[in-house]
Amino acid sequence: MGTRATLTLAGKESDKLPGAADQTKRLMQALNAELTVYRPDSVISRLNAVAGVRPLQVPEHTERLLELSKVYGELTSGAFDVTVGPVMDLWRPVKGRTASLPTDEALKEALSRVNFRKIQVANGSAFLSDRGMRVDLGGIGKGYAVDIAWRRCEELGVLNFMVDLGGNIRVSGQAEPALAWSIAVRDPFDRSTSLAKIEMPDQWAVATSGQYERFIEIEGRRYGHIVDPRTGYPAAGLAGVTVLAPNATMSDALSTGLFVLGPKKSIPILKKTGAQAVFIPDKQPAELWVTPGIQDKLTVLEDVKVQVLPGW
Repeated sequence: MGTRATLTLAGKESDKLPGAADQTKRLMQALNAELTVYRPDSVISRLNAVAGVRPLQVPEHTERLLELSKVYGELTSGAFDVTVGPVMDLWRPVKGRTASLPTDEALKEALSRVNFRKIQVANGSAFLSDRGMRVDLGGIGKGYAVDIAWRRCEELGVLNFMVDLGGNIRVSGQAEPALAWSIAVRDPFDRSTSLAKIEMPDQWAVATSGQYERFIEIEGRRYGHIVDPRTGYPAAGLAGVTVLAPNATMSDALSTGLFVLGPKKSIPILKKTGAQAVFIPDKQPAELWVTPGIQDKLTVLEDVKVQVLPGW
């Protein structure tokens, strides 16, 4: 899926690593063959190729993930939408061409092909109802793959481990006796620095979305790679969002959706799902706006202001 996977087993369970690593590797390779858009022969690429033409028989994981994508699309009122690809194309730099803002006409045309509700899934088949529609599961597929690999490790009897696929992480047990797994919240303005660390609840997952590593510069202004599927413009106002959730599929999808929605509109979703979050506003010096449930798990590493999410 265009990134690196790591499996970490703690302590005395390290002798189980070769077998667990082999099984999780084969699982992820199989999921990659279904879900990635980086391979023209993947299931998702073949589904996109017949958009508006005919349904395609799809494997169980693809069917399930498309269904989940629609669930998170509804939950975020369209702020998370796996069909946003046609709009994102307008914001990608083209080699040899000076970057410019998309025209209103181009945005309108691309937005007409963005609507997760037009994904039809039933009885082992999937159909994109309009020609030119395109599904990209990059905002949820890595989290789903982590959950599948995590479940396999549990089935193998591993108790203390961490699965990490491109920063989509899920943990089990402890990193050391009496020591929980922890993850860093990096400074989005200086990725070599960590602002804080978060103690992970057992079996929970975490994912982060941010704008400062991937962007395009147009007329002296930076535009991030996370696009609001409802407007066609890159989301603004935040530098980063870290979401802790009971599973990696949820943390992956919500980190993108909540980045687009912003802190205030994210509160009802966080309360409904029980997920926890850290928001970093797009201003310096960096600040951390956190949900109440994350405060006792947060250790600040830098001189940074921390406050409960405004409006909570």
